Amino acid sequence: MLSVEKLSKKYSNKSILNDINFSLSGGEIISISGPNGSGKTTFLKCLANLINFDSGKIISDKNFVFLSDKPNIFGELTIEENLKIILRQYGQFFDEECFSLSLKQLKIKSLEHLQLKFFSRGNLQRNKLLIAMNIDWDYLLIDEPFSNLDEDGIKIFQNIFQNWKKNNKSIIFSSHMIEKSKEISTKNFIIKNQDLVQNVI
Repeated sequence: MLSVEKLSKKYSNKSILNDINFSLSGGEIISISGPNGSGKTTFLKCLANLINFDSGKIISDKNFVFLSDKPNIFGELTIEENLKIILRQYGQFFDEECFSLSLKQLKIKSLEHLQLKFFSRGNLQRNKLLIAMNIDWDYLLIDEPFSNLDEDGIKIFQNIFQNWKKNNKSIIFSSHMIEKSKEISTKNFIIKNQDLVQNVI
């Protein structure tokens, strides 16, 4: 269980998040929408303990992985070389079988030996999900997972998310693609007036 109590965050004198209460159970997929600058990424970074917040509590004893809207890559490296560096940062080991399966599921096997700097934006996005598929975590926090993907890529991502849900993994993601998010989410939230509000429509 992840629990957030009265979480508040400011940048300088500007309030971004104000007294947010939130909870997450195993096997939930949570989407968060809102306009640019509303605090979606800030909220995810607070949960992942990547930035300080001004007041409130975040209570959890589970493992987090945060993937930003940036490519999460070292451009001179291949998919495997890049992944191995990230795994070392998390103190985890490379699994050849898992890696090979994720390449096939994401349909990027043909790019295995290409430097990441030559990837299209859509394939960089697929590589980002490959990272999550090869790291052990309880909660995945991911910024804009569907950006730069075609319809086939979005469907692949949705199926992988649903499989994680079946395995009691929990995901919180931000997205501007509200309809695609609703197709797979357990709950949908919007950040409005510095608050996290459940969207029941």
